[in-house]
Amino acid sequence: MSPTLAQQTMTTPQPLLRIATSPHDNNLLSTFAMDSNVVRLLDVRQPGQALFELRGHGGAVNCVEWSPTRRGMLASGGDDCQVLVWDLLNQTTQMVNGSGQTEPHRNPVLSWQCDYEVNNVAWVPQLGGAGGGGGSGGGGDYGEWLGVGAGRGIWGVRVR
Repeated sequence: MSPTLAQQTMTTPQPLLRIATSPHDNNLLSTFAMDSNVVRLLDVRQPGQALFELRGHGGAVNCVEWSPTRRGMLASGGDDCQVLVWDLLNQTTQMVNGSGQTEPHRNPVLSWQCDYEVNNVAWVPQLGGAGGGGGSGGGGDYGEWLGVGAGRGIWGVRVR
């Protein structure tokens, strides 16, 4: 088995800290390395090469989580005290890289600033239609929520 491209180009690759699998596509993974501010998206059918990288954090990434209800939606949190929400299906622009070639680039669609380093994010499950917590629409009218763990607290952040 040949070494991956990352192993070939890095003398000592940083260990991966988390891997999150997409609930909508069994072939997609998101991951990040220790002390890295980049989230990498991987397709297990193309080992050794990231599909693309999400660059937006100003500090090391600590957590990633896929939305259970929105296909291609991912949240990340980091040492920069931010939660970033990425829409991987609808937010693609072109960027010129260092070698003069264009490559896909994605910006976060939402961000939330916290007073503390973000250690964990979790999408709050949606309630079903029948007996779904009151109100019309069974929870869909209220948007989605992210649970954010930072410092010594937990916050609920509404995602629309």
